[in-house]
Amino acid sequence: MAAMLGLLVPGVAHAAPPPNDDFHQATSIASLPFTTTQSAVEATTAYDDPADCHGFHQSVWFTYTAPADGVLVATTAGSDYDTILSVHTGYRGALTQVACDDNGEEGTLQSRVEVPVVAGTTYHLMVSAYPWGPVGSLTFGVTGWPGTPPPANDAFDHAERVTSLPHTADASLAGATEEPGEPESRCGKSTRSLWYAVTLPETTPVVVAPTWGIPRFEVYTGSQLKDLTEVTCAWNGGVSFRATGGTTYYLRVADVFDSTSASFSIAAARPIRAGFSYLPGAPSTFTDVGFTNTSTVPDTPGPVTVRWDFGDRTTADTGDPRHRYAADGDYTVTLTVTSEDGRTGSASQVVRVRTHDAAITRFATPAAAVVGETKRVTVRVGTTRYAEDVTVTLHRATPSGWSEVGRYTQYVPASATGGVAFPFNYTFRPDDAALGKVNFRAVATLAGTPDAQPLDNEAISATTAVQQPTTTARQAADSLDVA
Repeated sequence: MAAMLGLLVPGVAHAAPPPNDDFHQATSIASLPFTTTQSAVEATTAYDDPADCHGFHQSVWFTYTAPADGVLVATTAGSDYDTILSVHTGYRGALTQVACDDNGEEGTLQSRVEVPVVAGTTYHLMVSAYPWGPVGSLTFGVTGWPGTPPPANDAFDHAERVTSLPHTADASLAGATEEPGEPESRCGKSTRSLWYAVTLPETTPVVVAPTWGIPRFEVYTGSQLKDLTEVTCAWNGGVSFRATGGTTYYLRVADVFDSTSASFSIAAARPIRAGFSYLPGAPSTFTDVGFTNTSTVPDTPGPVTVRWDFGDRTTADTGDPRHRYAADGDYTVTLTVTSEDGRTGSASQVVRVRTHDAAITRFATPAAAVVGETKRVTVRVGTTRYAEDVTVTLHRATPSGWSEVGRYTQYVPASATGGVAFPFNYTFRPDDAALGKVNFRAVATLAGTPDAQPLDNEAISATTAVQQPTTTARQAADSLDVA
């Protein structure tokens, strides 16, 4: 019976992949303009789909044979999922990528490429979803302009002139070429490039930054293509350089990852905002001061140099140095930050070094006492550098720890030899006699400032013997104190 029921249950239907799911079943584009909308939800991934353009996932294919030289523009604008678009020549298993884009339709997750095409060449266009992302409805369009000439600034001798800042540009690399003799940048090779000649009236730190797309920037000096000297370059991101007034700098904008269009800006680099912090906030001659560089250097991908002047005729060139001052004083610390393009920023702060150091120089306690008897406990405190307001706290030892007896605050003048006595009167207790003894602990603290050497701010007394109040015990305690 169970077997019969199993035979009667219908199978689950699976939608078929789109007709152009595989390279060999690519949709042929006979003429331009071309546009189509299709579902890519059931698209699959072939093991040999090219993965050089940001990976691949559930791809569909289109093919176009150019009837004439020109420019081909393909876009996935209007699709409802994140697309990747790449263009290839050759045949299956030996494809050569000529264009690649992800999110080239500005402000969207859709793609756009501009490809220079050669008459009679077949171009294979693959649209895939971003790896592991959702797939939905694809809108795909292709247009073209046969016989489109290269951009006006395709050649070095026709570089677009830039004489003032800021300057923005849209770089269409689709029809651009690489003329013979173009320099090979240390940032890599390219197949298409455009030229810009930047000549400014005054020396200016300059930053070139992409506003969308992934162009490569190269900056050169020289007057002819054959004698150019590279100043700087970046294959992903912006560049900055110091443009000397009256000198022409040639900016070469080249393709990266077969990109065909981009926009960028040329502007004066923003100033450096130098700053630093330090700890501790109240250092002494016994502590290292740790300095932290908090500077902001905008508009530069390159390295910066730092120089610290600690105000005591010593300097350092490290990022976050540590420094110990040999004497108390007010030291003006200056941090100077210099960027690769010549910008400089500095910041200064006054570091106040004060070595406050009080010490307990004497701790006098009675040798013996009896319960109920009040005797003097004296703590003497001295300071040799600055007059201080000092509080002495007196504690007595108990089985559970130290218990405060009292505290006394007074002014202690600076003196090389003297000190100030802090007198306490202590009445001995029955629990002292139960232990047969008592010890005292004195702790001296400064008002409003830390002590540079706190270890000598604390002392523990000699043991005082304590007995119950008998005539013999009282006489013995008095004799010990006299002794």
